[in-house]
Amino acid sequence: MGNLLSSPSSVTPTTLVEQIDQNISRPYERPHPQETFSQTVIDVDSFYGKIRALYSERVLKTQLDQLRKQGSYNAFKLGWHPKYEINRVYGGKCGMITPPTLFWDSDVGKWIEAACYFLSSPDGKRSSHAPEFISAIDELIDMMGKAQQPDGYLNIYFTVVDKAGKLKNLRDMHEMYNCGHLLEAALAHHRYTGSRKFLNIMLKYIDLLMKTFGPAKDQRHGYPGHPELELAVLRLYSETKDPRHYTFGKYLVSARGRKEPDLGNRPFFVWEAEQRKDTFYHAAMESLEDGRYHQWHAPLHKQDSILGHSVRALYLVTAAADLDGQLLEDAKRLWTDCVDNKMYPTGGAGSVPDIEGFSEIPHFLPNGTDEGGCYAETCASIALMMVSERLLSHELNAKVRNVMELCLLNNVLGGASLDGSQFYYGNQLATCGDEIAERHDWFDVCCCPPNLTRTMGLLGGYMWSAKASGKVIELNVYLYMSGTRQITLPNGGKATARMVSEMPWNGRTSLQLTAPSDWQWRVTVPHPDYAVHFAIAYDDSVSSLRTDTRGFARLSVPANSELSVSFDMPVRLLSPHPATHQDTLAVARGPVVFTAETYDNASLEERYPHFANIGLPETTTFKAVPVEIKGIPMIALVSSTPVYGLQESARTEIGSMRVVGRPGLKAKQWVEEKEPLRLVPFFARSNRGSPGRIRTMFNRVPSSDIV
Repeated sequence: MGNLLSSPSSVTPTTLVEQIDQNISRPYERPHPQETFSQTVIDVDSFYGKIRALYSERVLKTQLDQLRKQGSYNAFKLGWHPKYEINRVYGGKCGMITPPTLFWDSDVGKWIEAACYFLSSPDGKRSSHAPEFISAIDELIDMMGKAQQPDGYLNIYFTVVDKAGKLKNLRDMHEMYNCGHLLEAALAHHRYTGSRKFLNIMLKYIDLLMKTFGPAKDQRHGYPGHPELELAVLRLYSETKDPRHYTFGKYLVSARGRKEPDLGNRPFFVWEAEQRKDTFYHAAMESLEDGRYHQWHAPLHKQDSILGHSVRALYLVTAAADLDGQLLEDAKRLWTDCVDNKMYPTGGAGSVPDIEGFSEIPHFLPNGTDEGGCYAETCASIALMMVSERLLSHELNAKVRNVMELCLLNNVLGGASLDGSQFYYGNQLATCGDEIAERHDWFDVCCCPPNLTRTMGLLGGYMWSAKASGKVIELNVYLYMSGTRQITLPNGGKATARMVSEMPWNGRTSLQLTAPSDWQWRVTVPHPDYAVHFAIAYDDSVSSLRTDTRGFARLSVPANSELSVSFDMPVRLLSPHPATHQDTLAVARGPVVFTAETYDNASLEERYPHFANIGLPETTTFKAVPVEIKGIPMIALVSSTPVYGLQESARTEIGSMRVVGRPGLKAKQWVEEKEPLRLVPFFARSNRGSPGRIRTMFNRVPSSDIV
């Protein structure tokens, strides 16, 4: 597809680039997964193919029905809805609780985007609901066109409910966030249909925002309270090649946290609150000047740790990772802090429920409510995947790749039930008290379900990257999946890469490569951190090919070649960082983390509610057994050596304190249980029978404490 021509605007590049370098350092040579996904057809009979079939046939339909029921589907008709009275806003002044209807634009936008991705792919086109999806998309875009204001503005809430508050509270009101999601939907729609109808609507809105906000003296120096527009505008630039879009996206990232001289050396959000005479600030903020929750406490270059609302933070880092220079280094630094200090073994991010975000204390990672939190929002893990993919687009790095895979196969896939009807928002690792592990039909603020669906829709874009030049095709495999990619060569010829993989359950993958005879392939495949006995077979020979320091194996092969990758995935027991103060173990096999739930362990959980006093020695072994949950074949784990239950001594000295180290007296005793512990993949929990209780991290049993 050729470059898109944006609509005319009074904003010149010079106006927008003040205080920002005016020249784009290099052409945008790193396509986004939203652009490349359609080049890959995922095998329908594979694990990921079955997951995608669930989404195209059931999840998309479930979510469309819920949007209609919720009221957001018809909201672009600009009629009144009783839900607008809930926590109603006046003049953009936010109250203690945000109106749930504030996000309706983004809910619809993400659903349209997801539907367009699936309808662009063979499995989505085969959906029995495809005609309904197409009709819904057309109807929604028609309503948006009529709802758009003459100046280009498009937002339900501030057109219907609070006209006086339009663009007066970027910190809290999510107008730019909603615009970003609608823009991503418009880009997906344009790629799917070739029509510019939706795209032109959004270009007109973007022109308004570029005219209004920026570094020039006649512009407001604003940026989104919830990042999303940044990364959407950079995606827009990759399609239009209009330098105004690149510059605006970079401005939104660079301006964050700056103290502006022409605003009295105050950050924009402080100045903006004064303009609307608003003294309110979020409960997570200590004062009007506290920007940690929204990531404006300092410019990105000066942020050493990732803080605040986890989705906001990681969306911001995604945009920074889509840029070059110092902003890219900022993204790497904050991604590393997240992964090394603030990520759960499931790829979950954000441990503090009150702010849906990061603790300022490294390694504060409680597993559940009784330990002080655990949130791990589905959207945050999706965002962590997004950052990881952008970092990989710059440079291959095994740690980054491994995190992307970990997020996908645990916290992300776990966000929806395997019958396509219910969803998780947060993803606790353990239940406690009266809690049960239970998904929900929908949420008043439902950002996660459609976000998950769009991620599954563009999944092929996360699978690998390809680039052809100088008679060489570079193929970089990110995820071992089954699918076929068509690669267009500079001379108009075609090359094909077909991958067949048994992952994530078995470490066997084959690659069949086909290209014109005068071409060759340069192939890079990952050597995951969990893989042992890693080998590549090519041309009837098997080689334990050395992997480079970045954890990838590289080889050059002729135009028509076949090769295979194999490795073992033993069960691993993972211990958290000592600073968590948790003497526990998680159970993983390959990239998949496993959890215990009541369904498989009813009598054991009855004796030890929520599995809280179940322990594993470091020598515990498990055997893998096949299981099918809701029609999806997978692997479960069953302990083949004893697990233990905690029996505490009744004798105490002061309060609950117990004597230790006295001969013949043990404060704690671990007693062998006669039945095995059965575990299922974390993503597959809460799919069978009545909702139950779960635990993912188990007490470590010292050999000295075993009776």
